[in-house]
Amino acid sequence: MAAAEITLNRRPPLSSSNKKKILLLLLLPCVILTSWLQPGKWFDRPHLLPPNPGLHDTARLTEAKVNKILQELKKHVPKVNQTQLELTSSGAHSLVTLINPKENYCVGEIVSVRVEMNDYHGKPKTYGRDFVLARIHSPKLKAGAAGVLEDFNNGTYRVNFTLFWPGSVKVSVLLMHSSEVVSALWRTRKFGTDKFIFTGTFRNGTLQETSRCDIHLSTNETLCEFKDERNQESFFCFKPKTLPCETLHYTRSRNSEASCLTDAEEQLLKRSAVGVKIPNHFKDMTVGDCKVGRVPQAAEKCELGMSSPTPSGFFHSDRWSSSYCRMRSFQNVSDMNQCLQGKQVYLRGDSTIRQWIEYFGSTLKNLKCSNGSEQHAPRTASDKKRNITMSWKHHGFPWVSANSFFITKEMYIFQELDRVAGGENTVVVISVGQHLRPFPLKLYITRMVTIKQAVTRLLQRSPLTRVFVKSENTRELNSEIIRMSNWHGHLQNLALKEVFRGVKVGFIDAWDMTVAANSFSIHPPNNIVKNQVTLFLSYLCNDS
Repeated sequence: MAAAEITLNRRPPLSSSNKKKILLLLLLPCVILTSWLQPGKWFDRPHLLPPNPGLHDTARLTEAKVNKILQELKKHVPKVNQTQLELTSSGAHSLVTLINPKENYCVGEIVSVRVEMNDYHGKPKTYGRDFVLARIHSPKLKAGAAGVLEDFNNGTYRVNFTLFWPGSVKVSVLLMHSSEVVSALWRTRKFGTDKFIFTGTFRNGTLQETSRCDIHLSTNETLCEFKDERNQESFFCFKPKTLPCETLHYTRSRNSEASCLTDAEEQLLKRSAVGVKIPNHFKDMTVGDCKVGRVPQAAEKCELGMSSPTPSGFFHSDRWSSSYCRMRSFQNVSDMNQCLQGKQVYLRGDSTIRQWIEYFGSTLKNLKCSNGSEQHAPRTASDKKRNITMSWKHHGFPWVSANSFFITKEMYIFQELDRVAGGENTVVVISVGQHLRPFPLKLYITRMVTIKQAVTRLLQRSPLTRVFVKSENTRELNSEIIRMSNWHGHLQNLALKEVFRGVKVGFIDAWDMTVAANSFSIHPPNNIVKNQVTLFLSYLCNDS
């Protein structure tokens, strides 16, 4: 099944005479109209294809699904308007206490702590929705696991931890953002298109022109529209003076100096610390083997379609163990080669999934990599002896980077998925998120819903195809809060799980891994990438 091609449209403001012309055209016999506007061509004129009822029905269903998820996520957003720092949540003035403390604990027990959030005066908060990350860890054992937060919406929280391993176990609770900062972030995210300036470069031979591009452009000037008709995804550029729309070659982005924050919000964000450890006054927990006798392992083998709980697993000796399915170690290169033999692996998304092809290339010596000259150019790798092919490609516009992001006809993941034949040796891994954090949340949800629809179509025509979805991971604490806060990633991960609920895919919870490891890097260290790949291979080859 071929994917719908992107159509480039030039859209001048409609004058009265233009409206009359369009009306006359629409009255022409349909056969003449459709022969004049060949589907799949690149146009430099208004798009006048007759309406497709099926497409409109799909668009309505997509819109309804997106809005439903968006409304659910709004429940995580505080409705406060406090910008005086001293009255906001303070990690240093808050407290974590252990509920029902004991001298000794057993592996497998669930332990709870209470978080009492106070302001900078030490006064208890009366509402919730602070952004909190929590984990247990044992540094000497290189062990860690994320906690599960319960918000009582009155300034108090409970965090539940599963004790996965024996030894001395520490509790760490971080206040990432106060509810007041979260409220400001939510308000400004609705104005996401103002945070970057995208510049498109149009090129035809030696002639080159530039113009501004974006997801939305409010203007009466002539625009080029780059649109996928099937999924209604589009972005726009101002029409260059002389070059046609189809000559758009690449885009670049830079931060906009404009700010949709109020002066008070600006000061609040500047003065608010990120990732403050909330103090506790209890000693480390002593955890024994009890009846287990060893670090427990899940009994069921990893199967596509399994729901991924929280916590989805834990680190021990720097190795990840899933909490819901039995993983293989894949310590030997021969085991990895055997698992991948005959496979065609499509890695699609941002640079965090590009790390996978880089990891495979450095680990499997017979896998020969071919990299493009540009940083974001597609990458391929192959092992002819074992018939392994692997490729990475970006997820499409918007792509936030000062480097060139090249525009192609089929740059969106859902377009590529509609062209994949599929089969038992076809594997697709998708990871989208980091580049969409600065934009309105609805854009991310819409993108993931259209990808899910393409995955569903792929699995309908080829049920043996294996599809995986990797969540985004945490990133640097000093990332620009407005554009790239981990709170944006947290919301997107909640949306991702909801979008793919009930779909037969394998879920790689990179967020859970990086929280457990206390890793705050947009490109996680090699050991975390290795464990992501090991979980992926455990799904792919789960027969032993």
